[in-house]
Amino acid sequence: MRTKADRIKAFRNIVGKMIPDGMYWRMLQDDYFEAPASATHHGNFPGGLYDHSEMVALTLVSMTKRMELKWDRPESPYIIGFLHDYCKVDQYTQNEQGEYVYNGETLLRGHGDKSAILLLKEMRLTDEELICIRYHMGAYEGSEMWDNLGTAIKKYPNVLWTHTADMYASHILGF
Repeated sequence: MRTKADRIKAFRNIVGKMIPDGMYWRMLQDDYFEAPASATHHGNFPGGLYDHSEMVALTLVSMTKRMELKWDRPESPYIIGFLHDYCKVDQYTQNEQGEYVYNGETLLRGHGDKSAILLLKEMRLTDEELICIRYHMGAYEGSEMWDNLGTAIKKYPNVLWTHTADMYASHILGF
């Protein structure tokens, strides 16, 4: 199991200066490198959020190369992959048994929209990055959002690939 220090070193090696310093310091303050990715599914351990996000980023980078995906800026697969689930930094707490449970006392609710709001406080995102992060849950958003999702994919096809990378990392690779 990797330590927080291992994760931070890996992150800095992978992204370099793609993520602004203000966002990096926010990530440290919010315990991004130690937060779980979920309470009961993939990454339900300390650092699971980072491990999942790293895998999504690396999957998006690989897909971009293999499928010759075009992005508004070359850093987008890294930015989106590492930050798509930023909403989870305060989403779970540990109970007395050390198990992760959902934190019902967060100020912001939601998933993709919450991630986008938190990120926009610290960094500039392209419209494509914003929409990919907002709609990365794909059809898991619920049927009432399918028309919006379809519109988002038509305007920014990389929304579909972002969702695919997220599903591949969590459901196939187990990250």
